Amino acid sequence: MEIHNLPQDSEDAWSITYHFVWGPMRSKPCLTGEVAERLRALIEERANAVEFHPLLVVVLPDRVYLAAAAPPTLAPHRIVCQIKAHTSRVLRDEFPELTRIPTLWTRAYLVMAGDQLTADEVFERFEAAQPPRRPRGRPRKAQISPGEADETAANER
Repeated sequence: MEIHNLPQDSEDAWSITYHFVWGPMRSKPCLTGEVAERLRALIEERANAVEFHPLLVVVLPDRVYLAAAAPPTLAPHRIVCQIKAHTSRVLRDEFPELTRIPTLWTRAYLVMAGDQLTADEVFERFEAAQPPRRPRGRPRKAQISPGEADETAANER
């Protein structure tokens, strides 16, 4: 059996639906207002260059969700790396407040494939995969109640 590449304009062209989620460094809620609108425009602009079709783009203050249809010859890693590199460079040039963090995007991202997935399911998986965050600042010393102090002193004798 021979397999032929179908032209992209064909109704029967193969495509895979990928669902991506990634976030800014340190989970900063910096993707609001004009930054969010510009990010959406940049993703659509880059989609033409990389040759995938964005189906849905959801920009939350600390997360980005992208559902994209792509040919099977285009690796999902290439899609997300192209988008993150392009958007980081342009957004940090246009919005100087984004240069306060070392890099705009973390290296981490989640990719899932399938037509039946929803944005909420993908967000849940991304949250579950994230390591627990440490609270900022120095750790607090454990507080010992007066009753526990008496027991500790009695056990030391």
